[in-house]
Amino acid sequence: MGSEVRRAAGALVARREERFTTKRAQPDASERLERALEPMRFSRVTIEREWREGQGGPELVVRLAPVPSLEKWLRAASLALIALIAAAAWAISSESISRSVGFLVPLAAGLAIFALPLVGAALGSQREGEEARLRKTIRSALADE
Repeated sequence: MGSEVRRAAGALVARREERFTTKRAQPDASERLERALEPMRFSRVTIEREWREGQGGPELVVRLAPVPSLEKWLRAASLALIALIAAAAWAISSESISRSVGFLVPLAAGLAIFALPLVGAALGSQREGEEARLRKTIRSALADE
């Protein structure tokens, strides 16, 4: 499970470039692509498209990047986790707080330590799903009939 979590978390922040070649004329292919992508919405990936002239005909270059707010969210989650770990250390070492707080704060820190990688893996899997849906839509829009 660890390698799968690591792979999905890596996919969450990865930048990729994919190329799609078509035998269609570029204006026709561009129009078909725009119609196919119009209803689609993506929450975990930013998409940049560029048409180039390739060896086998028009070539669509798609650049995929994480959404800008993702890095901020990951940094905020990491800082919150550090603060929770510091609070847990203080709760364990302090004699002036109640025993229930001394138990619950470290418990919450431990659960957060286990939960953060799973949340990252879930978000990474969601992004991979969005990218797969995008690739399938692009291939079907640019396919030769």
